[in-house]
Amino acid sequence: MRVLGKDRSEEAYRLGLRIGETEIVALIPEALLSAEHGTDAKVPHQAAYEWIEDRADALVTAIRTLQSGARPRAPYDQITLEAVR
Repeated sequence: MRVLGKDRSEEAYRLGLRIGETEIVALIPEALLSAEHGTDAKVPHQAAYEWIEDRADALVTAIRTLQSGARPRAPYDQITLEAVR
């Protein structure tokens, strides 16, 4: 899993994950990070990266679940897959 940066228009962090031969890009909404930090304010950039790192296994599981066509468990059900460009 790789953090690809922040998509300001989507208000989400982009995560890349290779599944087989396919690169999947998931959007982790800032609202999910804020809720996990117990605040309505935006989470600072460094704290967001730490949050992602601390939850890497759960995020990978959620992204794989989305890729399979199923819905991940809350709160990771807020994650979406980026449309193929």
